[in-house]
Amino acid sequence: MIQRFWWRLKLEVPIELEESLIWKCEQECIKTFAIELLEGNKTKLIFWIWFQDSEWIDKDRFKFYESLDRFAETFEKKLPLPIWEKVDDEDWSASWKRCWHPDPIGEKLLILPAWLDLPDVFAKRIVIKLDPGSAFGTGSHQTTRLCLEALEKIELNGLRVADIGCGSGILSLAALGLGAKEVNAVDIDSLAVRSTHENALLNDFTKRRLNVSLGSINELQNQLNGLKVDLIVCNILAPVIKSLASDFNKVTSRNANAFFSGLLVDQIQDIKSVLAEYGWQFIAAHEQENWALIHLCRD
Repeated sequence: MIQRFWWRLKLEVPIELEESLIWKCEQECIKTFAIELLEGNKTKLIFWIWFQDSEWIDKDRFKFYESLDRFAETFEKKLPLPIWEKVDDEDWSASWKRCWHPDPIGEKLLILPAWLDLPDVFAKRIVIKLDPGSAFGTGSHQTTRLCLEALEKIELNGLRVADIGCGSGILSLAALGLGAKEVNAVDIDSLAVRSTHENALLNDFTKRRLNVSLGSINELQNQLNGLKVDLIVCNILAPVIKSLASDFNKVTSRNANAFFSGLLVDQIQDIKSVLAEYGWQFIAAHEQENWALIHLCRD
């Protein structure tokens, strides 16, 4: 019997590359990866990828690493030299789960890997159980943390919220945990829709509280069936926000608030100007590293 094994790739990368590298793995149909947060380090994380020896010859593995390196360069980042380790044919899913730890965010929230027990030290926090699967949104990226921290600072009790580009559903779950009446979520990625649905079940939220569908603004309108939302959370890229700018008013009430993230700091002014054309007034901007979130209110 042939003894199978895996090649494990370890990369210590800038934290802002997290979701981009996840996207890159998904494009290559690689599901066997994990993110490990470094305690006390807000700038870097460990990105692990497992390659089964029977499917990845040396040439293909090195070629994939080179593609990651070129991809990082588009963000003006440089990957470190790869660290390769030969490991036994273990249950990789159990292996990557060991990389995850409870992650407190802001003053109130805790991202808790679904397979872990709640530590007593975090017993008073609002717990979001998360199994990220293959969708974006683990809570470690600056844009996600900016959104979570912004949600903490607004009164959500009784509000109807829209989560556009919901990824793993982390922002939807946080909004409900913080008191929102209901959340209507959409994403153009079917994996994200499935992940959000599964994470909603993990947190005991029914479809009535968290309704998620495949699509964008038009599908959100179908969900709402004539109703309007009081708050939009939208953690996607700046060009996509610009392309949707004229449609946000279709689903929002007068005086609705909006949190737009996924922006680089130098994109703030451009996005503000575009949204101002449709009656959105700038309230504040919040920054982490080179990333930003802007808070606006509709006239």
